[in-house]
Amino acid sequence: MGMRINRVEITNFRNISEASLEFSPGFNFITGLNAQGKTNLLEALYIFSLGRSFRTRKREELISLGEDFFFIRMAVESDKGVEYILEVGAERSGRTRVKINGEIAGGFSGLIGIIPGVIFTPRDIGMASGPPGDRRSFIDYTAAQIAGDFFGILKGYRQVLKQRNAQIKEIAVGRGRVEVMRALDSMLVERGEEVVRGRRRVLKIIRDRAAEMFRYVFKGDDYLEMKYTSSINAEGGKYSDIFSDYLLKMRDEEIRRGYTIAGPHRDDIVISIGELNLRKYGSQGRKRLVAIVMKMAQASVIYEKRGERPVIMLDDIFSELDREVSGNVREFLSERYQNFITSPEPVRVENREGTRRFFIDGGKIEVQI
Repeated sequence: MGMRINRVEITNFRNISEASLEFSPGFNFITGLNAQGKTNLLEALYIFSLGRSFRTRKREELISLGEDFFFIRMAVESDKGVEYILEVGAERSGRTRVKINGEIAGGFSGLIGIIPGVIFTPRDIGMASGPPGDRRSFIDYTAAQIAGDFFGILKGYRQVLKQRNAQIKEIAVGRGRVEVMRALDSMLVERGEEVVRGRRRVLKIIRDRAAEMFRYVFKGDDYLEMKYTSSINAEGGKYSDIFSDYLLKMRDEEIRRGYTIAGPHRDDIVISIGELNLRKYGSQGRKRLVAIVMKMAQASVIYEKRGERPVIMLDDIFSELDREVSGNVREFLSERYQNFITSPEPVRVENREGTRRFFIDGGKIEVQI
């Protein structure tokens, strides 16, 4: 079963003042010059998958200039014909509105998991070459899509981490309590172990699939490798024991710095091609292509583990791919998923029934025949 977006109505979102669009279950191409609203449209659609914008955490930035609110209504349907009406809105005052089939949902996070989605934007090159947080987010989002309890586990870890950091600051000024710190240490270790266990389980699946995709796209002898690296050097032995010992050992240094130095929130994933660390030695072109492969693998894994096809959104990726690689990527996407693809110029594809094309200029969207 898969979920596809049938239509969307948008009001006052970024530079899109008003739009009502119907989509193809296959390819949907959005063209237009830069800064006209192509990425804004993808952002509006992807909110229903991520539960927030992929560009900002400040909802007021999503509201059109001079307006007091934004509102989006989406109609989606599964392959079995099950339909949903999803609604989200936010006001500058901070009030939000989220409904699923007319019923009030628990905030924007209540949308997570309803429409599995995979998005690639130029900033995702950072997955291969940027800070560790980009790679952690990639694995965490994948885990949340295929393991229903992972998001709650990660949220619990972050809550304890926040409390522990606050207690560290209290101790530094002589107001903290050692027994509270011990209790928080125990909770952090317990939840941290669950986070790492979930990440490693998902990474193994993603790593194997990404290696397959890499060979499929590039048809060469190079191989792609991904390895989870622990910030507390917990590669051998029992994780909970190593983490507990580390927190005790680093207590004075953490008090001096004012925060928790290491743990799952500081872990990384090393990506390499052959024996070369991609972050250190890869070219920009190779990093971009590996990031695309990782997204393809993510889509494939979500499809396999959930039994649902994720919606694919690609923000201007084909313009910098050579013809053979571009063709291989399109072939992978072709019949499997609903696709939303932006580009400054029209993207060529073989005649496929149901393909729809849209042109956007200054936030105004027209359907092209």
